[in-house]
Amino acid sequence: MTWNPQLWRTARRLEAAYQRLRGSPPTLDAPWYAWQKLTETCRLAAHADRRGWRYAGRRQREQLTGNLDYLLGELRTLRGTLERRGRDKLPPAGELYAELVAAEDEFGGVAVQDFELYVTTDPIRLEGIYLGPFEIRLNFARLDEPEPYRVVALEPHPAHASLGTTHPHVHDERICLGEGKAAVTAALVEGRLGDLFQLINRVLHTYGEGSAYVELDRWHGTPCRECDVSVDEDELYTCRGCDEPLCGECVQTCDCGSAACHDCATHCTACGQTTCGRCLATCPDCEEEFCASCLEGGLCHACQEAEEERAAEQEADREELAESDPAVHAPGVGQVVVLARPRHHRNRRLRNLGRR
Repeated sequence: MTWNPQLWRTARRLEAAYQRLRGSPPTLDAPWYAWQKLTETCRLAAHADRRGWRYAGRRQREQLTGNLDYLLGELRTLRGTLERRGRDKLPPAGELYAELVAAEDEFGGVAVQDFELYVTTDPIRLEGIYLGPFEIRLNFARLDEPEPYRVVALEPHPAHASLGTTHPHVHDERICLGEGKAAVTAALVEGRLGDLFQLINRVLHTYGEGSAYVELDRWHGTPCRECDVSVDEDELYTCRGCDEPLCGECVQTCDCGSAACHDCATHCTACGQTTCGRCLATCPDCEEEFCASCLEGGLCHACQEAEEERAAEQEADREELAESDPAVHAPGVGQVVVLARPRHHRNRRLRNLGRR
């Protein structure tokens, strides 16, 4: 084995970084992120079941399985940290140098930039989707943190629906290791850096359906808000109310072409047709909203019929009054109806004047 002075200097820096951890208690962080992700998936699965969205419900239950595995991995890591507390053996420079040499042989090189040690993977292709090569970077100035490593895409081909997701298991340079998290943490604590890089590289070359940030079958499309089916850009609709994406089967459209999801859609009170707010009008009598075809003279059909009934009743009342009241004379041709003034009103006025 050829001696590599640069790797030796890096090993000495790593040894000093591990020495700084002596006497300092390990970081014990409860896996809140994994728990929140699990509870959110449970909520979405229950919502899909209530709406009867079978496809979306099945996808959410698959995601739930992956989230459970992720939470279990985080819990195993926390338990392993507790068990190793107080009995960790800090790796010497010689062992760290051997690990760096092994990583160099495996990945074709090991580089250092400031406090980051990194290797580069081969270009990765999963189920026909090209994702490109990645850098696995370990920050040895942050060895006391739960995840002092990150994964950087050198030729980013992110998911269409999430530009921060460059790999099904990498989001914002943070890798979801699932059940492999405990093994990676153990390798890091024990100074087995070659194993650490290989374990992360193995996750990058593996696709676990149900545990991904974005599933591969939705990589080049956008999931519909209602049914969760991936939709190509040219077949996508956008809800006018919440700007959420919709597929052609779930969208509800107005005659004017405006699109809406189930929650944002408005409907004509009479016919139930989906109608946008611009195409709805309010009936002034009942104050309900109707489409243009259900209004007549500004009134809805029900209020229009009620208005006609009132007009007919008033006409009937006038005819009945004309027949029963002798003071009302039927007009002749060219004449109008003149109601006779009661005589006792005039006599009462004359008597009042006489008193004055």
